[in-house]
Amino acid sequence: MNNKRIAKGILIIVVIILSFSVLGIVYFKTDLLKTKEQLFWKYLLIEKDNIVSVFSNDEIKEYNSKLQKSSYIKEGSITISSKSKLISPINIKASEKGNNKEDYKNLSFSIEYKNKNYANTSIIKDENYYFIKNDDISNDYYIGFENKNLKQLASSIGINNTEFIPDQINDIDYLDLFTIEDKEINRILKKYIPICRKHVKNRDYNKEEISKDYTVLELNITREQLKNVLIDVLDELKDDRETVDLICYKIRKVDKNSQYGKIDNFREKVIELKEYIEKQEADSEQFLSIIIYKNKNNVEKAEIILKDDRKISIEKQDDDKVVIKQYDVKNKGISFKGTREIFRTIFNNITEITFEKHIKNGDTNNVEFNIVCDLGIETLYLKYNYVEQIKNNVDDIIRKDEIDYIDLKEKANETYKNAVEKVLRIETFLSGKKY
Repeated sequence: MNNKRIAKGILIIVVIILSFSVLGIVYFKTDLLKTKEQLFWKYLLIEKDNIVSVFSNDEIKEYNSKLQKSSYIKEGSITISSKSKLISPINIKASEKGNNKEDYKNLSFSIEYKNKNYANTSIIKDENYYFIKNDDISNDYYIGFENKNLKQLASSIGINNTEFIPDQINDIDYLDLFTIEDKEINRILKKYIPICRKHVKNRDYNKEEISKDYTVLELNITREQLKNVLIDVLDELKDDRETVDLICYKIRKVDKNSQYGKIDNFREKVIELKEYIEKQEADSEQFLSIIIYKNKNNVEKAEIILKDDRKISIEKQDDDKVVIKQYDVKNKGISFKGTREIFRTIFNNITEITFEKHIKNGDTNNVEFNIVCDLGIETLYLKYNYVEQIKNNVDDIIRKDEIDYIDLKEKANETYKNAVEKVLRIETFLSGKKY
C-alpha cells in the first residue's frame, strides 16, 4: 500500500514538473502566454539588437581592434546634388594615410565645383601637433600648432566666438563612442525599463493580428505619463554612479575638457533638467506612439509617432543596412539665422537616411551614408562613401621634421593678417577700417 502511495506521489511530482517545464518552454520560447506589454518589450529589444548589430558586431569589433595597431589608407567622398539641378553638384574628396600605433597621419581634401578644385588642403598630424597647408594661403609652408589650449589660440588670431572650438582636437574612436558592452546594456535595461513600465499599464499597449504570421504591436502614452517617466528616470540617474560614469566617459571621448565629462557637473545638469521637467504642464492626451511590425519572430520595422510633430520609421533591410525615414513633419520652416536654426532646418527637412557598413576579408571597411533633404522648392541629396583598408606598411607619410612650417602660436597676429589678406586678396590693411 505504501509503495503504491509513493509511486502515486512520484507520478504527481513528475506530472507537475513536466507541466511547469512545458509552460516554461511555451512562455520563454513562444509568445502564447505573454501579455501585450511583454510582447512589446520583447520585440522592441530584438529590434534594438538588430539595428545595433549593423554598427557594431563581433566582426566590426575585431576589425577595429586590429586597426588600432596598424597602418591604414582611407579614401572618402561627399557628393551634394539636387533633384532639379538647381544647385550644381558639389564633390568633397578626402584621403588619409597613417599609423595608429605610432600616432601620425597625413590628410588631404578638396572641393570640386563646376569642374574646378577649391580649398585644396593638406594636414599633417604628428603626435600632439597639427600642420596645415592650404593652396589659397600658401603653397610653400605649413602653419603648425600644438594640440592644446585651442580656444585661447583661436581668440589670439581674431576669432571672437570660440564656443564651438574645443580646447583640444580628439581622434574619436567612433566604435568605442557609440557602442556599449552587453553587460552594461543589460544592467541599464534592468534598472530603467521597470521605471517606464511603472507608469505605462497593459491597457496602453495594443496588439493587432494582421495575419497568421504578421502582428502589429503598439504602445501609446500621454504627455503626463512621459513626464512622470522622465522625472523618475532622471531621479534614478543622478544617483546611478555606473551609468553616469559611462556617459561622462563617452562625453570625454568627444571633448576631454567638457564640463559635462565630470561626474559632479553632469549630475548637477541632471538635477537641473529634472526640476525643469517637473515645472512643465502635461495633459492626459496621447502624445507618443511606438509601433512594431512583426513578421513571424522577426521585426520588419519600428515606427515612432510624435503627435502633431512627426513620424520616424527605422528599418533594418539586411545584415548591413539600416534605413531611417522621417515624414509628416509639422511646422518645418526654413531659417538660416544662426547655427542652431540652420541645424533645425536641416534636421526637420531630412526625409530619409540610409546607412550601410561592410567588412571585407577582415581588413577593408566600406561605409555608405545617404541623406535626402526635401526643402520644398528643391530636394537635396548628400551621398557619403568611405573605404578604409588596413595595411602592413604605408609609404610616403610626411612627418613634421620633413617640412617647413610657421608656428601659429608664436606668429599668430602676423599669420592671421597674411592669411586674411591672401583670401580676400587685399594688399594691406588700412588703419581704422573694419574688414
